[in-house]
Amino acid sequence: MKTINNHIAQTEFIAGKAIIVDVREPAEFKEKHIPGALNLPSTNYDKNHYSGFKDINIYLVCESGKRASQIQNKLANDGFANTKLLETQMQNVQKTKEVKGWSVDRQFRMTLGMLLAIFLILHFAGIKYGIIIPIILSTGLIITSIIDRCYMRMGIAMLPWNREKEY
Repeated sequence: MKTINNHIAQTEFIAGKAIIVDVREPAEFKEKHIPGALNLPSTNYDKNHYSGFKDINIYLVCESGKRASQIQNKLANDGFANTKLLETQMQNVQKTKEVKGWSVDRQFRMTLGMLLAIFLILHFAGIKYGIIIPIILSTGLIITSIIDRCYMRMGIAMLPWNREKEY
């Protein structure tokens, strides 16, 4: 896994020698991103999206580095030797602009809270099958902490109200 310092990557980007590709979902990208970065979500990977960048360096970024690393491997398998990960991923970058509405993280926390509230209502109503909710949530949280990737958060980022509006 090759990496590059963010400042050096941005200097090369400004000089036209590199492109910075953010592989997170559009709603995550909208919340915060590196100015000038191109958003090509990992969930929609297609080597043809990168074909115009064969002659320049491709620097990849995501929230933690996991998705960017996976795309780096896919690009290497597709013949792109000019890829590197940014040393500092987005979880360590400050917000670059204010977002209107609720952030994906806030929506995620609300979803968890609502599911737990539903469990409590079912529990006090005497419905025993409600126990499945905290079992699924706790299992999911444990697994996401191990794999460092949260599919519920990614799913929330893909909801219609979190997508960029096309005009």
